[in-house]
Amino acid sequence: MRKTLLLIFLFFPLQASFSFAQELPNLKNVKLNKRASYKHAESTVSKVVDYLFRTPMQKKNRDRNDAGNFLVDWMNGTPDYVFYLEERETNFFSTNADFLLMYMAALTKFSLANPTEKGKQQQALGAMQLVLPYLYQESDKKTWPKELWQLYDASENGKLKEYLYP
Repeated sequence: MRKTLLLIFLFFPLQASFSFAQELPNLKNVKLNKRASYKHAESTVSKVVDYLFRTPMQKKNRDRNDAGNFLVDWMNGTPDYVFYLEERETNFFSTNADFLLMYMAALTKFSLANPTEKGKQQQALGAMQLVLPYLYQESDKKTWPKELWQLYDASENGKLKEYLYP
């Protein structure tokens, strides 16, 4: 009996941590139709962004696609934040929709964590510092264009700002 209880107590927290780590909030119940609803949805947006950064990029992952669609809808409609998707920064990710989505998730994560930071360059630099390590870890680097490698190298060498904004 003791062994059974011990196994249950050891297994349950482990199982709970695995199920929580990959769980996406129920997005069907989140309505984005009024100014207040966007503000109210910020905690869900934060969970969605965390989910995107915790899960590998897979085209056939329906939850990940739903999370991406929700994030884009929120970013397009929120009156409280302005997201700059300038060609200079997005050009590095334009060859892959998943890369661009992760850059947008990084912009959101940075903006939610730093609501007073409104500058285009500061937002882009903050987002790059979040997304590049994720892409390096989670993506097939054989598909990276030369420019993305140069951006990553600049980031690793502490010269991201100089590389992006000469």
